[in-house]
Amino acid sequence: MTAQGVLLDVGVVMVKSVWEMVDDYERLSGLAPGTIPGRGPFAPGGDPAWQSHLDGTISERDYWMAFADRGVQAGAPLNGHPHLMRAICQHPDIEVIRPQATGLVNDALQAGLRVGILTNELISFQGQEWVDAQPIFRAVHVLCDAQQMGIAKPNPEPYRVAIEQMGLAAADIVFLDDNPKYVEGGVKAGLDCVLLSVLNVDGAYREVRLRCGLAVSSSVA
Repeated sequence: MTAQGVLLDVGVVMVKSVWEMVDDYERLSGLAPGTIPGRGPFAPGGDPAWQSHLDGTISERDYWMAFADRGVQAGAPLNGHPHLMRAICQHPDIEVIRPQATGLVNDALQAGLRVGILTNELISFQGQEWVDAQPIFRAVHVLCDAQQMGIAKPNPEPYRVAIEQMGLAAADIVFLDDNPKYVEGGVKAGLDCVLLSVLNVDGAYREVRLRCGLAVSSSVA
């Protein structure tokens, strides 16, 4: 059965991971390569802090805030932003939104599908003004930021609220997230889930398109 809606996470899924942008940020900031430590799954020798998150020792938010703190201590500039995560994602010369996300959202809307976002802390990380300025966020039918409810995935409540706002049966919604724990939460909520690996973004977007009955473009073949 073809899905009638698609629900997307933001960080890593719609917005590139900071791991993918940090090299450009170092270059644009005049920093030596590797000044800001931590590359998650892209690190040739591994990233102990990210492994701590995968092991359940620290939360995802704790990982990223520690990443930002280490970067500032190493000399990375904030350029007027409150933390390094925002400074990197909002640098004017860095492409932040994944083209795969833009293409999927546009094609899904054109096909008459319901399109929504289920994220944990988009607004707190990036700020309301930046979120409001992004055309892709303005285009979707639903933007559910769990932190605005005082809870977070994988708590069942954000999924319930997002499904309710989508106006569809959970089984008719494809949910795309990069965090296995959040995908597991989606499965428990009855969503048709796809796990995105940052090492194979195209593959995940291709699977979502297939489940939604959308053409698979050359960029996600």
